[in-house]
Amino acid sequence: MVEHGDDEYRSGAYFSDPGRHAADAVYKADCFVALARQVLPPSAITSYADVGCGSGAATAAVADGLSRAGFPISTVLGYDVSPHVGGLEHPRVTFVHEDFAAAGATVDLVTLFDVVEHVPDPVGFLRRVAARARYVGLHIPLDDSFNGAVRNLYRRKLSDPGHLVALDPAAALNLVAYAGIRTLDFTYVLGFEAPTERDSLRARLAYPFRAALAAASPWLLAKTLGGASLMVIGRVPRAAER
Repeated sequence: MVEHGDDEYRSGAYFSDPGRHAADAVYKADCFVALARQVLPPSAITSYADVGCGSGAATAAVADGLSRAGFPISTVLGYDVSPHVGGLEHPRVTFVHEDFAAAGATVDLVTLFDVVEHVPDPVGFLRRVAARARYVGLHIPLDDSFNGAVRNLYRRKLSDPGHLVALDPAAALNLVAYAGIRTLDFTYVLGFEAPTERDSLRARLAYPFRAALAAASPWLLAKTLGGASLMVIGRVPRAAER
């Protein structure tokens, strides 16, 4: 799910399959809504934009989940710089082929699921997005693990799926703060529990070890075997001044 990046995204090559990454969308959306129910004031969220919406599956799932949780969402927007978004349709979501940070729209809540790791200036990008919202939600992969370093996965992920930064939990939280966003709370998302992460034999063999580490400490899992991401919800302090 990418909003701002190089020609691969803007040309549509990254989403030559419009359903890319859609299989795990509901899982991630459910994790976000569970955290949002704990930290966001429902009455304050009436408009929502998903930046780098990709297939649009997570956009719709978050909107539906927030509505069921009592958030009076009336406006739901899905932004992406990839032209495939022009062909997406959903009765509740308005999809926009545009860079959200340059679009001029403002909303109560913005989400960025698996976006900031794809952009060459993640802090500046997050600042520009946050300037148009009151609250920001992020799903951030945690690629900086012992497993990833030993297997040199950083190099492979540069090309597929295009991760330009490799973060651990502390670095992810630091990035959010550097962008001027005040983290309200965060939770670990256990990626190894997602539907697509059980497809390969390697993932099935690693599952009991990852589950045991996650039960002991999600941070320990993120730093060793990997298989965890961070879901963050933050407030934009300067939004009160607008």
